[in-house]
Amino acid sequence: MHMMMTGPAARPQAKIILTFFYLYFLLHWVTGILMFRDKLGFSYQGVVRYFLGDPEQFMNPRSFAGLLEVTHFHLFAMGLFFVVFTHLLMFSPLKEGIKTGMIWLLGLSLLVDIGSSWLIRYVAAPFAWLKLGSFWTVQIVSLILLGGLLTGLYTRTLAKRTAG
Repeated sequence: MHMMMTGPAARPQAKIILTFFYLYFLLHWVTGILMFRDKLGFSYQGVVRYFLGDPEQFMNPRSFAGLLEVTHFHLFAMGLFFVVFTHLLMFSPLKEGIKTGMIWLLGLSLLVDIGSSWLIRYVAAPFAWLKLGSFWTVQIVSLILLGGLLTGLYTRTLAKRTAG
């Protein structure tokens, strides 16, 4: 409760913890983009090929069990990511409207990112555009969120130093 009342980084240890958390997230962000590029590519055709297969390259379509396994893990991981980042966002100096918009945009784009894989595989290939759009939306919103959180963490610390 003390942390909720005083905000993150009220103690020096909290600033260290958050700085490392944000660094780990940034590294996760970079490796996630590299893995997406390696597995799917950044093109419509690459995404379609990944989910629907390509007989010329001896690629099978993604199986139901494979999609289910990935979905199961991502629902937990993305849910946890969403809760942690949006919780920290509440302490940022951003305006309330911006915070609310970021929360909705991140939450919806994470769901669309997960769901679009199923839509590509079992409904129609053009949902690959939705996959690409939601992937990049998650990446951009996450990076903006990270920038806002870092700015809030360090400007609040600098303001305390100059005031005290």
